[in-house]
Amino acid sequence: MKKLFLLVSAAATVLATQNSQATVTLQISQIGVARATGFANAAGTPTDGMRWGVVVSTADASFSSGSYDVFDFNTSGFLSVGGIPTDDYYVAHPTSAVTATLSATNGDPGGAGGITSINPVPFGGATNITANDAFSLIWFEAAPASGTSYGMFTDASFLIPGDTAVQSYASPFVPAARPTLRSAANLSSVVPLSQSLPA
Repeated sequence: MKKLFLLVSAAATVLATQNSQATVTLQISQIGVARATGFANAAGTPTDGMRWGVVVSTADASFSSGSYDVFDFNTSGFLSVGGIPTDDYYVAHPTSAVTATLSATNGDPGGAGGITSINPVPFGGATNITANDAFSLIWFEAAPASGTSYGMFTDASFLIPGDTAVQSYASPFVPAARPTLRSAANLSSVVPLSQSLPA
């Protein structure tokens, strides 16, 4: 009986540890490094007030091709394309953050359509998110619905850090390094972008 109690106790400890696995923070803009600005609507105009989050590819390094089916941008979960579930897990920004004008820093002029950081990004458990999973920024021109445009932007450095980590991803946005992008009209060669979400 004592052995059974110890096994049950150990299992409960493991489960509690798994459930308490914390979260990670993705710092997209960083003071003194770079501002992630210029995220734009489908017309290519950097725009404040657009909701945004991240999409994590939980099983491989690529994101599903095609437009995602309509989903609630307030609710995290796996996305589907054409009614078929994918391994792409959408993480809704928990504070309903929107793009905003960011001030200048370290030679970066800042500007409209800025993205700052997202926390918490769930780690492990039902999300299946683990260290080194690729992620992409996603932003919405309006509330996702039929005909709504969204944009996605990724970089080779966009990999989920270890559990509980706070990681900066500002380097792709250093003015000297970044292309003139983040416009929903200019990124279709990278990942699905400026696409109408199907009804």
